Amino acid sequence: MRALVLLLALTCAAPAMAQHLGVHGSLWEIQEEDAVVYIKRRVGELQKDGTVDRMRTENTTKIKNAILHPATVPGYTAAITSQTRYFDPTITLDKSVTDSRGRILYPAGTRVNPLMYGGLSKRLIFIDALDKEQVEFALVEAKKHPRDSIILIGGDWVAFSKRLGSQAYYDQAGAMTKRFELTKVPSIVSQEGLKLKIEEVAMGVK
Repeated sequence: MRALVLLLALTCAAPAMAQHLGVHGSLWEIQEEDAVVYIKRRVGELQKDGTVDRMRTENTTKIKNAILHPATVPGYTAAITSQTRYFDPTITLDKSVTDSRGRILYPAGTRVNPLMYGGLSKRLIFIDALDKEQVEFALVEAKKHPRDSIILIGGDWVAFSKRLGSQAYYDQAGAMTKRFELTKVPSIVSQEGLKLKIEEVAMGVK
């Protein structure tokens, strides 16, 4: 907050004019106000007129809204038809992986499937909580499979978590949906062998 008040105090100062207008009238020695004194005076003025409290309230509200209502992940639409596809999570290392002594464990160019080293023990259900049908679908699935993780790409995850009775998650910036190449919701991700099974579920279709 000190940095914010300092920034406001400095930006509120009137800009100096560079244009030379000549000399008019008597001249006096320029008395410049000490910077520290000026800042303290401006801070006092801002506190007195309520600007500081208003800025604090506005920032708190913005932060709270950003947490409770993250931006909807763009580029996703509701599934129109139900279909199943498979995703191979294998990646190719763009640089070598070394141990603490610098010895190469996996050279660059090595293809690695993360599922070989740690499997997916539960299903991941991606939904848009702005869609009531998808919300109800997720709640039903959670009752049938309590271990499932519900991941939102849109909507209020706090309100949904309350209805769910357990923690729901939000795919911030679409990191997971991009990794799994998801374009439709609801989508259910589960492991099948060394691949991920992705089921796109159209609402109203069983």
